[in-house]
Amino acid sequence: MKELAKKIICACIFSAISLAAFSADIFGALNKVNSAVQKSQDVKKTLEQASSTVESIDRAAEPITTQDSYFIGRTVASNVLTEYKLYTAFPKATAYVNKICKAITMNSDTPKIYKDYCVAILDSDEINALSTSGGHIFITTGILKCCNSEDEVAAIIAHEIAHIQLKHATTAIKTVRTTEAISNSATMAKNYTKQFSNLNQEEKQSADFLTSSSISMMNVITETGYTKGQEFKADEKAVSLMADTGYDPNALTDVLKMLKSKSSGEDSGWGKTHPKPETRINSVQKVLKNFTFTGIGRDARQSRFENALAGIKQP
Repeated sequence: MKELAKKIICACIFSAISLAAFSADIFGALNKVNSAVQKSQDVKKTLEQASSTVESIDRAAEPITTQDSYFIGRTVASNVLTEYKLYTAFPKATAYVNKICKAITMNSDTPKIYKDYCVAILDSDEINALSTSGGHIFITTGILKCCNSEDEVAAIIAHEIAHIQLKHATTAIKTVRTTEAISNSATMAKNYTKQFSNLNQEEKQSADFLTSSSISMMNVITETGYTKGQEFKADEKAVSLMADTGYDPNALTDVLKMLKSKSSGEDSGWGKTHPKPETRINSVQKVLKNFTFTGIGRDARQSRFENALAGIKQP
């Protein structure tokens, strides 16, 4: 009887040990399955992120229509008007700068755009002018106070028209789209490297290359927009626009000399995206050699200028 009891107890113990071992094997196998599933899900997530990034880059490469340019520009213009106050004290000043704009665009190769060109005066002492992809041009009272002739006002407006007609703002928009897409790919690459820290050396090198290349490309792309090269192109086209309209293209160098005299010498704000005034002057002077100006109508333009901007120019 005792021997039977011993056998039963031994059998139970053996069964328990076997069951424990079997359970351990089961749980170990389940853990491996779970780990594999998790890894599969991580891979799937990473592939989905990669697919999304490719789609974003594809979208960035899509052309921007004239309608898109207008509505994007209108949004930018709206944002500008939340930061600045419109100048309304003398409405004839606004009508005047719009007539100058109309004269220039009528004599250009792009006289009409989706919703036409429009110039607004901002009540600000800042010496600045800007434009949007939708044909909106903003010019500050600060820069108008610095002008000494209608030709100088025309030079400022012609430069902004040149940006619009050369589609520089559209290029900047596509740059932002591409930058965001590549930024997302750089983030994805970092996450990929973090998730799969057990990659072999070759795989790690590939992931590191993707990350560093994405970041490097992003840095290059963010230098575009209104680049120095685009500013030179806008100056060159502005000279042509002014000459074709009958304005003195030499007035652009006068404006640049004024900007040089007003410059603080700091490489910030306006200076970051524009070449130094003296560099632009040298560039414009080379272009001016291809144009001649007779001076016809200068007195009439000066009279219009003094009359229209009297409210802004007065102390």
